[in-house]
Amino acid sequence: MSETSEIQGKQSSRGFARRRAMMDAAWQLLLEKGFSGVTLNDVISRSGGSRTTLYEAFGGKDGLLTAVMTERCMEFSAELHISLESNLPPRDALTDFAFKLSTKILTEEAVRFTQILFSEGQHFIPMVEKFLEVGPESTRKRLANYLKRQNDLGNLVIDDPDHYAEIFDAMIVGDWQNQVMKMISPPKLSEEEITIRVKRAVDVFLCGVAADSKRDELGCASD
Repeated sequence: MSETSEIQGKQSSRGFARRRAMMDAAWQLLLEKGFSGVTLNDVISRSGGSRTTLYEAFGGKDGLLTAVMTERCMEFSAELHISLESNLPPRDALTDFAFKLSTKILTEEAVRFTQILFSEGQHFIPMVEKFLEVGPESTRKRLANYLKRQNDLGNLVIDDPDHYAEIFDAMIVGDWQNQVMKMISPPKLSEEEITIRVKRAVDVFLCGVAADSKRDELGCASD
């Protein structure tokens, strides 16, 4: 490696480290203070760097918060998407997806962020729209695509994948969002309690859409 390339590599590495520190600081400040409470001075003070670096990397406060929120939403959704892109049988795939979703939405971080969205979102519409695009809407689309594939394989009878994805999502999320909107913390459920709730939801959903020829195979045999 030439001396020039080595210098450029070190500069790039330092630049990445600064951006990473700013994004981490912005996320923590967002959870602590909400959208309105985050200031660039706070971000710089907590992360180091400079206002010039922040503007060059993100264009300002809105760009920084949008970037970190998008990253966190994509990380949240990535593991859920893996469940839906696997070759697991429908019951296993839906159970895996539902358990991960149930566990993730009950974390203190997810609850706090959702409360901030509901309380301040009307003042930050572009950010909320981006959150919905890369978060809930992306996951629901993946779920709809999964259900369509299972329909095409003859395992399930799904005439409207988008609607059935909404139904299954609602069965898993339940009253969680209403509680969060009222600033009531959802109950802390044990892993066993989550497992019971997920199994119940998957049973009701799956046996409601199972193809007649696949009912025994999917564990939906008639009494």
